[in-house]
Amino acid sequence: MFKFDNRFLDSVGLTDLPDAQKEAFLQYAQDQLEIRIGEKMSESLSDEQLDEFERIIDNEPGTIQILLESYGDYQNDEVYQTLKRNTGAQDGDAGLISDYVTAKWLNQNCPQYQQLIKDSLVELQDEIREQKDGILAAA
Repeated sequence: MFKFDNRFLDSVGLTDLPDAQKEAFLQYAQDQLEIRIGEKMSESLSDEQLDEFERIIDNEPGTIQILLESYGDYQNDEVYQTLKRNTGAQDGDAGLISDYVTAKWLNQNCPQYQQLIKDSLVELQDEIREQKDGILAAA
């Protein structure tokens, strides 16, 4: 997912936000992005899909294992290999497996997920830019 850091603050005109408030604002922005993505995803998924995705996000062991087995030879899957390379995780790492199952599930059930992220991020950045003067004045 997108990284919220000083570059993000620069992109929305909040470079001058006091250091003491930067971390809280970055967390707020990340939370807002996740909420927006979730709302948009919920519009295109069935209730059953939303329930299953919630179980995946909650790392429900049974759900993760069933899905992992359904994906077959996951260790040779390009998605798995990319996640492994990007995270530096080792085979069998629970976080890597959870991330893999999440990515595979999203690719199958919400193929527009990456576009949802991009669109939601642009909307959020635009809104912050519009409100930057007020944000800086309140800081």
